[in-house]
Amino acid sequence: MKLIPLFPLNVVILPTEEFYLHIFEPRYKQLIQEAKEEGISFGIPFTKNGELQGFGTIVKLKTIFSTYPEGELDISVVGTGIFKLNEPLAPMKDKLYDGAVVYIFNESDSPQNYLLKLRPLLLEYLQLKKGEPVKLNSNRPESSFDAAALLNFAPEIKYKLISLHSEKERLIWLINELKVLLQARKMEIQLDEDFYLN
Repeated sequence: MKLIPLFPLNVVILPTEEFYLHIFEPRYKQLIQEAKEEGISFGIPFTKNGELQGFGTIVKLKTIFSTYPEGELDISVVGTGIFKLNEPLAPMKDKLYDGAVVYIFNESDSPQNYLLKLRPLLLEYLQLKKGEPVKLNSNRPESSFDAAALLNFAPEIKYKLISLHSEKERLIWLINELKVLLQARKMEIQLDEDFYLN
């Protein structure tokens, strides 16, 4: 359990994923200044329809691209891990921003056998989606999060992924999800071909 600063957003950033933000609120300008000076990480819990959900991503400040005269910032952050909220948001002492005590999941190495099962499904789906051969480096996907980034999932699907408790669970879920997506894509292609022939 750890008390961390939080920056709720309607996005899900996966571990290793880079994300760009425009910072304009005073509380988050303070948070980013501290992240720059002290190297602190902070959490981005997922919000949906204005409501805070139970899971989020730990991020680190990567780059400050622009600083405007009023103090606004264009930055990028990179995901480093996932967490579960253990208590509601509350103001942090002497800070403008909120924080909460969270449980940070310890990630072990990806179960290799599930990654090996995932890779051909991922390649087949990407090729069917793009309609052309797709090349991946031999070491990709490196994890469930890497696979999800390649698939460019919507925030709700990314949230489902980070809410699963282990890398094994995430890989099994992705394998099953890809099987469904492949079946649906093959049916779309068949319908298009049938329509063209008629």
